[in-house]
Amino acid sequence: MEASVKKTDGQPNLIGGGYHRAVKIWLIVGLIMVVGQIVIGGITRLTESGLSITEWEPLSGAMPPLNAADWQVEFEKYQASPQYEKIFADITMEDFKFIYFWEWFHRQWARMMGLVFAVGFAIFWRKGWLDGPLMRRLGITVLLAALAASFGWIMVASGLIDRPWVNAYKLTIHLCLGISLFSYLLWTILKVIQPKTRAFPHSAVDKWLWPLNIVLFLQLILGGIMSGAKAALPYPTWPDMNGHFVPPILHDASAWTVDNLVYYEQSLFQPALIQFLHRMTAYTLIIMVIAYLLQTRKAKIGAYTQNANTLLIILLITQAILGIATVMSSQGQVPVGLGVAHQFGAIALVGAIVYLNYLFRPGTLLKAVDKTVENVV
Repeated sequence: MEASVKKTDGQPNLIGGGYHRAVKIWLIVGLIMVVGQIVIGGITRLTESGLSITEWEPLSGAMPPLNAADWQVEFEKYQASPQYEKIFADITMEDFKFIYFWEWFHRQWARMMGLVFAVGFAIFWRKGWLDGPLMRRLGITVLLAALAASFGWIMVASGLIDRPWVNAYKLTIHLCLGISLFSYLLWTILKVIQPKTRAFPHSAVDKWLWPLNIVLFLQLILGGIMSGAKAALPYPTWPDMNGHFVPPILHDASAWTVDNLVYYEQSLFQPALIQFLHRMTAYTLIIMVIAYLLQTRKAKIGAYTQNANTLLIILLITQAILGIATVMSSQGQVPVGLGVAHQFGAIALVGAIVYLNYLFRPGTLLKAVDKTVENVV
């Protein structure tokens, strides 16, 4: 039965322990749009479209060029960029329109997310369907979205000065902010839709969560850097790296310099290091998840946790296969389809881990145990 809402002294009072169905749908739509934004961002990156729009116009930039003269103006702005001068000097107007579209669409999608949030918030706040805790969580969500958007422009601006590409490290920060936004919004949705769960605390099981969280976060960082630096291109083989388990350049002590990490395009050192670490972290994550699953088989866990565990292993295996396929297909360029699928797989894997964290959060588990004890007594 739907929860109704009454106002007492100007404050919303949720009756029935839940939120209005429209609020839940609004939040889920927002989460889907965040996932869409991350995926569109992946396409933008892999098609080299991120630097096609050289100005940051939050409002006026919503309108694309509408005639030949407008397109010529935008093309001339792009021709003044380092990417055009050093990489795409032979690009045609039709090619430019293609890369312009993806960057424009990426920004337009962000504007649509903002509009959906603002309209929904105004309506539901006016009706009194948003209580204090949810309002605070929505405020943090807006802050994360603003940080991700702001750093998106900082990232783009890094490729409009001297180096004709988006800085890999700034891209990684932008990606991590986007995934943080996704994770926090998912957690908020779980609090709204599933405030109580039937789970039980098992220290032998939930002790794996923090290590899994840390290793997954490290893997996301390495994946972002690898993507931004196109580290798959020099070593498109598996299980070896061009015939070696450890690339020879990593044995060269003279290659371990700050310059090789900063100016990663001038040496094979950083791509070799990042791809090697990305692979090793993936193997570590797989071993840890298998150990965690073996531990859960010895404990009595609820249906929610069993389903989450099944989803976790399926997503992890799928993600590993996609990663291997992406690397082995990176002959001259990273394949857009596989690259985007691998990025989407990372988001889904994060979602599964967030859900596991939610199921094992201490407050809910202790309440579940207390309720069980009361029933037994």
